[in-house]
Amino acid sequence: MAEVDVAGVRALAVTRHEELRSVVADRTGTFLRGGAQQNWRALREGEVDPDSALARLVGGSVGSLLTHNGAEHTRLRKPMQTRFTRRRVEALRPRVEELAEDLLADMDGAESVDVKDRFAWPLTVGVLVGLLGVDEEDAPVLGDIARRVFELTDPGVYADGQRFLRDLVAKRRADPGDDLVSALATAEEEERLTDDQLIANVFLLVIAGFETTMGTLANGVRALLTHPGQLRRVTGGEVEWPTAVEEVLRRYTSVSLLPAVFATRDTEVAGVPVPEGEMVLLAYAAAALDPAAWESPDEFDVGRDSRGHLAFGHGPHLCLGAPLARLELNVALPRLFHRFPDLALDTAREADGSAAPVESWMMTHPRQLWVHPHGTGAQ
Repeated sequence: MAEVDVAGVRALAVTRHEELRSVVADRTGTFLRGGAQQNWRALREGEVDPDSALARLVGGSVGSLLTHNGAEHTRLRKPMQTRFTRRRVEALRPRVEELAEDLLADMDGAESVDVKDRFAWPLTVGVLVGLLGVDEEDAPVLGDIARRVFELTDPGVYADGQRFLRDLVAKRRADPGDDLVSALATAEEEERLTDDQLIANVFLLVIAGFETTMGTLANGVRALLTHPGQLRRVTGGEVEWPTAVEEVLRRYTSVSLLPAVFATRDTEVAGVPVPEGEMVLLAYAAAALDPAAWESPDEFDVGRDSRGHLAFGHGPHLCLGAPLARLELNVALPRLFHRFPDLALDTAREADGSAAPVESWMMTHPRQLWVHPHGTGAQ
């Protein structure tokens, strides 16, 4: 456990693998999500602005399954889980492959290109557009919503996001398509969510289904380029791409620190007292470096057996989008390095600070990732 300061608010962060796994899988009611007005002592006692972006994010006002527990969480999750299936995800494979090939073709003539802007961003948001049934011209809105949420400085993003998604739900209910929002909006009565619940859970998909995968894809590209020996193991066939992708997820997850659960009673984690009402942050990036869970955890080893990593969480709140994220990563990374076998970092851009991390205590990925598609000899 570590004491941290988040936007001027004190909290504890659980940083070890087994302890984090235990906290996120808790079914005893010791740690609850949402309901911050009741469960977070600092908010109850007026130490935190209830209208702040942090309070809005952890308080349950968004209303998604992420901020519910027990039977109510199960009820909200079921319609999503029965429709956001592996079959629906696999049906997106042709779209992912086509998008990837088109984007790589567009990069082909460039001497230097920001692979995050030209590949990772449009690929992940393009897949999300297809999944949700969003009009193509509205794709930038989705990316902007996710970015503003993770910056945690703009409480107005929630109202903007809900307006956009309320309109989307109305469109898909009036004119259903073969997309997830249409399937949820026209669900049978016994599994039908209210409009507010549906909007909240689609909002969660927008937040969790774009920024996280985009960031991990960018991190994966950079990790492989800065570890050329590991890259050769994959491109040379020694290690299969799915194994390498799991190591990218373990070592270079874009999700650094997520809020939050609240202690409902005095307890302890790893011998550290956690008083009732304490906000506990979930430190996924730190847990990936736990030497009790992984041998030489800071080393990037594409052949490592990385099963059991917590990049997608664990327990009742295991990420619904994990199969889609894995699909995107397993399509994008092999195609990128096959299309551009001489791909190299643009060291001049690296030196000017372009690859500095985004300004977010929740996410870790570079602001830009400039590369030479055809190697450093390209002019």
